[in-house]
Amino acid sequence: MALTEQQKQKKAKQKKQKRSTQSKSNSAQILLEKVSPYVENPFYECLMPNNLFEAGIGNILITRISDKGEVAVASFIVDVFCLGVKKVLFKTMPLPEYEKVFKPEILKSHGDYPFAKLKPACALKLVTGAVDYAKQLGFSSHKDYHSLKAFFGDDKLGFCWSRYRYGKDKMPSYVKGPNESATDADKIIATLEKSCGAGNFHFHL
Repeated sequence: MALTEQQKQKKAKQKKQKRSTQSKSNSAQILLEKVSPYVENPFYECLMPNNLFEAGIGNILITRISDKGEVAVASFIVDVFCLGVKKVLFKTMPLPEYEKVFKPEILKSHGDYPFAKLKPACALKLVTGAVDYAKQLGFSSHKDYHSLKAFFGDDKLGFCWSRYRYGKDKMPSYVKGPNESATDADKIIATLEKSCGAGNFHFHL
């Protein structure tokens, strides 16, 4: 029996969604395989921008170092006002490259604001707290977040006494990012209206 045009479109859409799901799964698995060999190395440093909770978004760096001086870097771009982990990155490089090239470029991208050192336990608490906050609002974090989170390892990291308060002025606050289309922004605002109610969040387009 011949398919109608509507059935063809539905079938094509299902195939596209399946390919997208498989692609996301493959991406996460590839990242996990890259991260795993470095998890046993000791932590080198964990950093966050001093103005993270004023700016609302920033780069959290988690680094480990091998006995040969190779630094593995896990980078989480975290929106602490609304969307949680928006992007992740994993790279390895020699220690001099990390100190003289990579880290200065990260600081420059944050307007040369100084970065503060964190204990690994606090870095984990900060990142997972942002993810949980976003989830409560109806948002999923980056598709590879869970794979990169494995970089923290399975060992207990101790207790973090720091308290992190998400949102702005006790409410979620969405600021449209440069990589978000008008359609993306509309969907985000619609999600906030559903989870918080109109007037119970800030947004800036």
